[in-house]
Amino acid sequence: MPGRNLLPQSTLARQVAILGLVLCAIALSIAFPVRSYLEQRTELATAVAAQQDLEQQRDELQARKVALSDPDYIAAEARRRLQYVTPGDTVFVVHAPGLASSGDEVAAQATSDQPWYGNLWDTLSEDDNP
Repeated sequence: MPGRNLLPQSTLARQVAILGLVLCAIALSIAFPVRSYLEQRTELATAVAAQQDLEQQRDELQARKVALSDPDYIAAEARRRLQYVTPGDTVFVVHAPGLASSGDEVAAQATSDQPWYGNLWDTLSEDDNP
């Protein structure tokens, strides 16, 4: 009777092996199309994002084109960027004060007559409290 017991186990083992092979074949036949599907989805998402960026740039350029066709905008930009003035405008010119006064120049010349170590000692010994 031990021989009868081996026969059903061998058919069961054979059926399990065949089922395993069939499942592996199905998994392999599905894996490649799923991988290419996922790659195509990624490419599609990238293309959609690029398209949206280009549409946004197009809208900005069209708005700029409309603004540049407006003479008032061009005049305002000429005034702002190039300091253009229209006839009848009052122009004010502001002169900035000089950076160094004449007293500072005399002091700088007086200290430059000393050797370098003398200038160094004078700067270290000066009291910085105003």
